[in-house]
Amino acid sequence: MKVKLRNGKDGRYKLAEVPEVFRTMKRAQSVTPQALLPVLLEETSLRVLEREESDRKTLDFLKTYWKIIYAILWPLSLLPLLIIYDSSEVRCAFVILIMAGYWITEVFPMAITSLLPIVLFPCLGVLTTDEACSCYMNDTIMVFIGGLILAVAIEHCNLHLRIALGVMKMVGCSHSRLLGGLCVVTTFISMWVSNTAATAMMLPIIFAILQELEEAGFGKMFIKVTDIKSPQEQILKPSKVTMSYLLIVAYSSTFGGTGTLVGTGTNLTFKGIYESTFPFAEGINFTDWMIASFPQMIANSFLTWLYVRIAFLGYLRPKSKDALAATIGTEGEKIANNVVKARYSALGPISFHEIGVTILFLLCIFLWIFRKPGFVFGWSELITDIEIKDSTPVILVSILMFFIPKNPSFIYSWSKNPEKRPVKSSEGLITWKVIETKMPWSLMFLLGSGFAISKGSVHSSLAKTIGRTLTPLKSLPPIIIMTFICFFVGIITEFTSNVGIANITLPVIAQMSIAMELHPMYLMIPATLMCSFSFRLPVGTPPNALVTVAGHIPTKWLMMAGCLPSLYSLLVQILLFSTWGVFIYDIAEFPDWASDVTIKD
Repeated sequence: MKVKLRNGKDGRYKLAEVPEVFRTMKRAQSVTPQALLPVLLEETSLRVLEREESDRKTLDFLKTYWKIIYAILWPLSLLPLLIIYDSSEVRCAFVILIMAGYWITEVFPMAITSLLPIVLFPCLGVLTTDEACSCYMNDTIMVFIGGLILAVAIEHCNLHLRIALGVMKMVGCSHSRLLGGLCVVTTFISMWVSNTAATAMMLPIIFAILQELEEAGFGKMFIKVTDIKSPQEQILKPSKVTMSYLLIVAYSSTFGGTGTLVGTGTNLTFKGIYESTFPFAEGINFTDWMIASFPQMIANSFLTWLYVRIAFLGYLRPKSKDALAATIGTEGEKIANNVVKARYSALGPISFHEIGVTILFLLCIFLWIFRKPGFVFGWSELITDIEIKDSTPVILVSILMFFIPKNPSFIYSWSKNPEKRPVKSSEGLITWKVIETKMPWSLMFLLGSGFAISKGSVHSSLAKTIGRTLTPLKSLPPIIIMTFICFFVGIITEFTSNVGIANITLPVIAQMSIAMELHPMYLMIPATLMCSFSFRLPVGTPPNALVTVAGHIPTKWLMMAGCLPSLYSLLVQILLFSTWGVFIYDIAEFPDWASDVTIKD
């Protein structure tokens, strides 16, 4: 209750509106300001404290339940759009915007958000339930599943670790050579296994080498600095040498994933969206992708090796502090070499398990490359007239892993020595328990949602409507349009899932290509690769998050370090795809099948 005072003729203040506390003062007809002030202050303080407590509870509530509040309010805020402009295109856009908002904020697990088209598209009349569900299991997703089984098998038998340590033994153990070896190995392994697994595998090797060098007096892994927020405490920050090792692994695993069709989920997302949007086009095959993407992968990896040496190890600056700190001499090289040799020796002799996985791995690559290579008659063309796609070889190899035992003890079943006879049968090269544990099943739903969004955009004519609005850009040179799209995708992919960004942007880019009469691959493939090139924020991609946490890298350091890789990867992409990529895919002309995307009922 407010208190209002008015000045009387006698110079005393009268109470015009009395708070509750003064109602008890029955004899008080007037009070002096001196008597009133303490009571007013106490009353005001209590009310301020009550208001602050209420505000604090409100903030605590919002902090605790902001996800569910956003999940409810975001669709409600879009509902007027659906009510005012009720059409098939708007209904499709309504679903896509809801999913985009949920993906960016991650209010629900991304896999759960990915299932929304199965519910919303049929209810809003965009797709039937059968059409929506069919998007979640097709050739592309089977390639994804088979590729992951193969990757899990490689990791299960430690073949990737043997390759990594073997290469590092050969290249030598100076910092520059070790970085080169790490770059080559991580890039190669990431072509076949997830970039997360490739990065996680290399971190223990890095820390073991740097720890041994530190104990021998060759630099420090981490530096203790005073925490600005708490001056009495100290925090660990990586030295420049440590930064160079961590960043080259993170960046190389990202670039390696772009080298093959199965290297990362964004590549398979493109394959599925492209083939569903343009059913009369020739599909995306493993061979063409690898041949077209290999040069940019090598160029980016090489530039990364040069970049971390120049930025963190003083390369080209021999008298700088960075160069002096990175010099370990022959003794330091021996120490690092001993660590690598010890780790390699701990693996023991190559096992039958590793040999079996290696043979099947090479068999899968052979079947992928020579399925229908174009320059020779493919094996699929020899055995049948029916089209065989990339999922068939990788699923065949996945099945064979359950046929072949990881331990050939059965050959001693008739041995005269009873001790050699097997008591139980050996498990296969891979087991279902291992697959269940290590398989990222959520990505399968994420890929499926992208195909559903693409199919819904075409069926509802939303994609065509968006494409027509972009027709004025047709007057610009194609390479300028490619540059703009790559730059835009490279920015937004820093803030959320790479696959999520690909799901949202690729259907729109496909229709942009039609509106501007460009071959869809000309814009879609560079955009797909740029979805992977996230270097500036920990949330951009799992390798960034792994090295940030493991290496105690401040976010601002990661942002500054990632600016140059983001720039040169963009330039390499534009330069090589507009020349080499266009030549390999033969996409200089606008194809007839893309002039009008038909809808299958």
